[in-house]
Amino acid sequence: MINTIQAHVIGASRYKMDNGVQGAKISIMQAASADNENAIGNQVSIMTAPYDIFDQLHATAPHMPCAMELDIELRTSSAAAGGKTVLHVIAARKPNATGSQPQPATHSDKK
Repeated sequence: MINTIQAHVIGASRYKMDNGVQGAKISIMQAASADNENAIGNQVSIMTAPYDIFDQLHATAPHMPCAMELDIELRTSSAAAGGKTVLHVIAARKPNATGSQPQPATHSDKK
C-alpha cells in the first residue's frame, strides 16, 4: 500500500556498489512526540529509496531543508535478513505538485 506524507527533508545521499547494489537514503526531521517522555526537540529518521530518487531531489536541493511530499510504502526484509521493516520512498516532489491548489489569499479592508 502506498501512502503520501508531508515531510521536512533535510538531506539525501545515494550509493552504488561494485556488486551492482544501488539505492538512496532520504533524511527527514520531525518534532518529537509530546506524549513521549523519553524524547525532546527534533528527531531524525532515515528512509530508503531507489537510486534515481536522488535525481528527483536535485531541483529542490538549493532549498533544503524543506517540506516535501513523499510517496512511501512499508517494506519488510526476509526473515533471513532480520525481518526489518523500513519506510521506502518511491516518489518525491514539492507539496503543491500533486494538483492541490494553493489557498487564495484573503483580503481585508482593515486600514
